[in-house]
Amino acid sequence: METVKTIHKIGDEEVTILLSTCCLRLTYGEEVYVFDLEGRPVFMYFDRQLYERGLSGEIVAKKWLSVTPPRRHLERIRDRDVKDRILRHSFERARWMLEETGFDHPDPVINHIYRGDIQRLRKEEELFRRIYRPISILPPDQYLSLVFQPLEGCPYNKCSFCTFYRDREFRFKGLEEFRRHVEEVVDFLGRGISMRHRIFLADANTLFAETRLLRSYIETILDYIPRQEVEGFYSFSDYFTVYKTVGELRMLRELGYRRVYIGLETGDPQVLRILSKPGPPERSVKLVERLKEAGISVGVIILIGAGGREYYRQHVKNTVKILNSMPLDRRDIVYFSKLKVREGSEYQRIAEERGLTSLTEEEMDRQIEEIKNGIRHGEPPIQAIYDIDETIY
Repeated sequence: METVKTIHKIGDEEVTILLSTCCLRLTYGEEVYVFDLEGRPVFMYFDRQLYERGLSGEIVAKKWLSVTPPRRHLERIRDRDVKDRILRHSFERARWMLEETGFDHPDPVINHIYRGDIQRLRKEEELFRRIYRPISILPPDQYLSLVFQPLEGCPYNKCSFCTFYRDREFRFKGLEEFRRHVEEVVDFLGRGISMRHRIFLADANTLFAETRLLRSYIETILDYIPRQEVEGFYSFSDYFTVYKTVGELRMLRELGYRRVYIGLETGDPQVLRILSKPGPPERSVKLVERLKEAGISVGVIILIGAGGREYYRQHVKNTVKILNSMPLDRRDIVYFSKLKVREGSEYQRIAEERGLTSLTEEEMDRQIEEIKNGIRHGEPPIQAIYDIDETIY
């Protein structure tokens, strides 16, 4: 399908309609609406605010409050009536733009827009929950990836601050079970798969799988999705249970692995113990060295506020030390994730026992800047904020 673009003026504003090989995008002034080719809303504008909708049916409101320091309003919409109003408004505005511009194209996505079938979307939400266990967390650059779950849960699952996988036992899917999973995901996405060129292998630690099994998982996916349509494979890994040789990692690189995300959290051994996370942190450097030698880039996640005010200085100092020991460059990412203490979490218990004082937002911003200012690399890695409440799939 060739890309079709049309621009019309209505009053003082332009209406732009772009139908491409991946999606339908409509804009009018500050309003933006994006639908995948199955007519599923992905980005919507309602009541002067941008919303993102996942395949799960979850909707998150997003609004920048300030850029320096970065402040963003995030709100997960849970009320069904509010969700329906946002969806109905989005279909109505999209239809209005199509009618006003006289946009006429035989692509089926246009018919989906005119039907605006919210009941169909509800049924898809139920189907999603049968195909997937909850997609608890994704790196920010993977929100529009295609997710498969060859592994469920986390093989460690003892970190004091993490509650993402407490609802499931860790297990590998057998190859036949995984093949059925891939078939179900591909059927579910339909033409919407064209919007998702990266493939994320969930859940928490896919590199924990034996290399032969991981290769079989990837080859199974490539039986259903042409290699030329896959930008790359991505996944999380820890650095204390995973050991793969450079040779194994090179083989994964040849299969399409592009980036591995590692939860370093801190370079300080004492803070690691508060996080109930094995160390020593120097082991993360060894993993990054092997990945980089194999040609795989990394995303390193730092937990801002870990250890509270009492461990502020050593958290910064030793985290910078570890980051500077890693062979990072412009192809890599350092993510700063602000600690969110969940009610009833093990971290909350430990913090109360030790009398740890949580950082304010301003103190967290300052800690981020101090770590950023300490990073020394010839080609510095990308540095970005990672808000776990933003995750949506």
